[in-house]
Amino acid sequence: MNILLIDSSSRKIEFALFTESKELFRHVLPEEENADVLIYRITQLCTGNNFLLKDLDYVSISNGPGSFTGLRISSAIAKGICFASDAKLIEINSLDILANKIESDKTIVSLIFSNSRTNEFYFARYKKSDKQLERISDYSISLLSSIINEEDFFVTNEKVEGFDEKVMILDSSGLISQYELTLNYISLNKFSDYNTSEPFYMKEFIPLKSQKKLI
Repeated sequence: MNILLIDSSSRKIEFALFTESKELFRHVLPEEENADVLIYRITQLCTGNNFLLKDLDYVSISNGPGSFTGLRISSAIAKGICFASDAKLIEINSLDILANKIESDKTIVSLIFSNSRTNEFYFARYKKSDKQLERISDYSISLLSSIINEEDFFVTNEKVEGFDEKVMILDSSGLISQYELTLNYISLNKFSDYNTSEPFYMKEFIPLKSQKKLI
């Protein structure tokens, strides 16, 4: 079973390949590179490890919420690979991946920046027992001040100004968490149709308008 994992939903863009339950390689793009070079790096590492993309069985992506640009690029790459290799597409919510990285007896609240200027966050609540993650709320958007309380356990993937003592920053790789959830999706036959799938933005994507005057 060959599984390619891709996560470009945040500033840390990373991917990994698992073959027969073993990690063949894992790579994080340097900060000076962006998601535009993602397919090149994937192909480069596959070639260097004597692996052909056509031999993939599954492509798993962190499907948002997160960086609009990163989500669009990873979605397009995954669709292209699935079309060419006949691999099955698996889309996993970024909030689920983040929450699955931690163990806690408390309710886990996963937080991802929506708008850093207004302290608005995407979030969802989870319970986890015996390494099984269960989402117990809808995916939502709200101000951080409206989400934070004293009872729950809060996690995010970036520094949160003013709430450092209440929010744990999990900025390490999320690929193992994504791999665990991917195996669960496979066991449930929970696949996406690459012909119709779209990133889970939670907010409408609005392209930036050019400030230049048109002549």
